[in-house]
Amino acid sequence: MANGNNILHQLERKAAISNADPERHTALRAAADTLSRRNVDQAICEVLNEALARLVQLAYEVDTGGLCNIDGVTGRFLIPLPFGRNGAAQWGLRPQEANILRDILFTWQTEPPALLFYDWTRHSWFVNLSDFGSIGIAKAWLRSHQISVGLYRSARAKRLA
Repeated sequence: MANGNNILHQLERKAAISNADPERHTALRAAADTLSRRNVDQAICEVLNEALARLVQLAYEVDTGGLCNIDGVTGRFLIPLPFGRNGAAQWGLRPQEANILRDILFTWQTEPPALLFYDWTRHSWFVNLSDFGSIGIAKAWLRSHQISVGLYRSARAKRLA
């Protein structure tokens, strides 16, 4: 008899499941979505920070003739930039990521001394060699100017507005 009750119970569960109408957005799902978006944003921040670190490394790269990826006198970049329209794809960045990175760099250059700056008259990006004459000083500046999730989200929101 106990076996018969168990079958009836399972059939009742089946009927209940076939009529189920769960809520689409529960508090747990909302929390999971928030964590998921934060994780994605954090991963993008890590990619942008890595691109900047690699750019700084390349900027101070020296061959037998001196600095080889920037003009040693002016500091003008001679290579495609990760935040440039033509360079983003070469660096593995999406156009939107490059635009956000460029916006962040524009913000940082208003807080002198900035490691990287854009000269509007020359339409070019430069390394500030007068204040950052060595890669050690440049890396120290870069460590103090990491792209955080908050900074990324703020720049992204401005771009989407």
